[in-house]
Formats: sequence, C-alpha cells, structure tokens
Amino acid sequence: MTATVTRMRVSIIGAGYVGLVTGVSAARDGHQVTFVERSAERRQALRSGRVPIFEPGLQEGFEVARERIVIADQLEASAGPDLVLVAVGTPIGDDGTPDESQLVAALEELRQYPTVDTSIRSTLAPGRSVTLPRLLGRDDGRQISTNPEFLRQGTAMDDFARPSRVVIGRFPETEAAHLLKVDSLHTGVTAPRLLVDVSAAELIKNVANAFLALKLSFVNEVASLSEEYGVDVEQVLAGIGLDPRIGTAYMRPGLGFGGSCLPKELDVLSDAGRRRGLAMHIARAAAQVNGEQQDRFARRLLSELGAAPARVGMLGLSFKPHTDDLRGSPAIRVIQRMLSAGHHVVAYDPAVSPEHARAALPGLEFAARAEDVFESADAVAVATDWPEFASLDLAALGTRMRHPILFDGRNLFDPAAVTAAGLRYRGIGRPDVGPAAPPGAPQPADEADATERSAAAVDGSSAV
Repeated sequence: MTATVTRMRVSIIGAGYVGLVTGVSAARDGHQVTFVERSAERRQALRSGRVPIFEPGLQEGFEVARERIVIADQLEASAGPDLVLVAVGTPIGDDGTPDESQLVAALEELRQYPTVDTSIRSTLAPGRSVTLPRLLGRDDGRQISTNPEFLRQGTAMDDFARPSRVVIGRFPETEAAHLLKVDSLHTGVTAPRLLVDVSAAELIKNVANAFLALKLSFVNEVASLSEEYGVDVEQVLAGIGLDPRIGTAYMRPGLGFGGSCLPKELDVLSDAGRRRGLAMHIARAAAQVNGEQQDRFARRLLSELGAAPARVGMLGLSFKPHTDDLRGSPAIRVIQRMLSAGHHVVAYDPAVSPEHARAALPGLEFAARAEDVFESADAVAVATDWPEFASLDLAALGTRMRHPILFDGRNLFDPAAVTAAGLRYRGIGRPDVGPAAPPGAPQPADEADATERSAAAVDGSSAV
C-alpha cells in the first residue's frame, strides 16, 4: 500500500468515543465525514456545534473541521460514501459476554448497500470477524476489513494522529483498492502497518488490552503485599522497572482500573476461552484482582470511618483523568459501598457533569469545586489522579476537615508533603503515615467488621 487516496467521503456509524475521534480526525485531515447517529440527543448536540463527550482536543478539532462534517440519522447510498466505518459500542452484557446488538443492527442496515466498502472499528470478540460477510449479506469479504483502534481516552486525538501501530484485518479475498481506502485514513502516519488476517486483528486488539490489565493487576497485588509488610511499593517498582524486559509503563499502583476497554477485554478473552474449553486462568485472575483491589480500598476507608455515619469527600469520579467516562470507574464502586454503609459522600470531578454523576450514583452530593469536598469531612479520598488535585493547598484544606485524613487511591501526593500539611496519609502500597488521630476522631473498626460491611454494601460486590 504505497499510494493513498487523498480525499474520501467517509460515513461513520456511531458517534461515540471511537466514532467521534475517528471522524473528527479524518475531517481534520481533509476527508468529508458523515456521522450516522441514532441518538436524537447526540445528533442535536453535534448539529449545535457541541461535542457531547469530554476528550481533550476533540471539541477544537470539531470546530476546525466543521465544514467537512455532516450529522445524519441514517446512511444514504445517494451520498456515495467511499468508505463506511462501523464504530458502535460492544459493551459487556449482563452474562459477561459482549453485547453485539448495536453492531448487528448496524450491519443489518448496511445490507441495503451491498457494494459499499465497509471497515469495522468496533471491538470484535475472537471468532466474530469471520462472520462479517454473512452479517452484511455478502458472499465474500472483497470489500470488507477490520481496523481496530488503539485510542486511549484522555489522549485519543493524539493517538489517532500519532499511533503506535496501524492494524488492518483482511480476508483472503479483500481487494487491494479497499485496503488502500482504509490505509488512507492514516495518511502521513509513520507508525508500523500490520496487514493481517481478520482473526489475528481481533486478537491483537483484545490481547493488547488484556495484557495491560494483567500488568496493572499484578502491580496492585504487589502494592497490597507492600502495605502488609510496611514497604513503600514505589521503591519496589523502581527496582523491577529497570529490567528492560519489564519496563515502567503501566506500573502505577492504584485502587483499581476501569473504563470500557481493559475490564471488557479480560471478560472477552475469558469467554472466548470458555467456548473452546480453555480455563484462561490468568485473564480471569486479573479481573478478580482488580475487583478485590477496589474492595480492599473500600474496606480500609470503612475501617477508618468507624460505625457512626460519616462525611466522606471524593476527589474524582471518572475512571481516569482527562475524560468524563464513568464506565467501570473504581470511584463508582467505592462510593456505592460508602453510601450503602450509611455514610454521606460529596464528590467533585472537573469533567463529569452533576447530572451524569447523580444518575450514576443517586444520593451523591456533587460539589462545585474540589475544595468543597474537604468541608467538615471525616476523610477525603483521591479516586482519579486529575493533575489539578495535586496543587490543592492541603494545609489550608485540612483545617476545614472534621478529621484530617487523606486516602490517596492513586498515589498522587507525596506522603511527606501531606503529613507536613497536618493530615494523616493512607496510600496504595505505602506505609500509613501522619499524626495520631485526635480525640473524638472516628475509631477504626476491626478488619473483620469492615470486610463484612463492604461485602454487604452491594450485592455481589466481588464480581467484576
């Protein structure tokens, strides 16, 4: 694929995280883009010039490329797209398997256009890609491919412009002209191109995220072990990260990982293995460790608060900084346990709207500023490592707390700086430090009681 198509008419089915980033980036690069979106609310927002999700650079890119973008509620063959990209969601269903209802609906709609070049950017479970021609009502895959995305929320626009790799999955009969169109979405990109079988492409996508989840889960197990032995996990990770076979990427301990990708891929691989008689012990264990890490953080917090109803401040709700996505967020799981245990929770997140927060967590108080979560709090927890939280004046804010103790679920703060500000510090994989609890502070519950209350807070709390 040495040549490129300089400008295309691209239709994108699904204006979610993947679809919007892909389409806005393509329009910014000079392609004519039509978003086909079923949600009337999302269409209205886009037509009014507002991107309905928070992703750094996305709104600005949309405004720059607005004249090359059309918002539609259905695909029109008369528009003559050179390429259709399917970018609908494939979330995990209640039974732990991928919910492909949106994907199937999109492919059934595309049956009306049997000659349109179609590439799938939605995440496909192992074994699913080979069924695409049948789902599209075609005899073969001459004009079909997959183009899995590797976009990280918070840096997705940059990831599209400067990807680590471009993966295109092809059928044996996929035409060179079709592959040229897909490759033209990445004009100017110098990253390695991998042109592979469609089944290999879907595994590359699933396994990449699952491996990152495995690495994070192992690091969090090491962090828990470090806590029990009074060791600073940062020293341990610095020592092993110098081994080039291990490295330092994805070596930050925390209260657990979330989002729409990593937890899903663990479930997808576990389910794919189960269907072929494979136990997939490691993928299943990584998911279990992630759930237990969140429960451990909740138990520690509950133990410190004691039995009486308390006021808990929460810094951050999104599953990671630079996004407003609450899917799989450890903050949600921890807050649910606090609320179910009878505590009052006040939270702040710079990207999540109050309406979105309250819809996910009925009973939550949403603060207007980060500083407000400290007011009369019996404890404040860091759930998302937004950079702006690191610059908070803890010395001043600690005086506004009823009992100055900080649970740093992301190891965002320097423990010495926190204690110098007069607060007690509880991190992940770090020794507990700080002044003794003042008279009248909540008396920590014993571990057994805290464990029991955490487990009872949400039915099935250990499930992932």
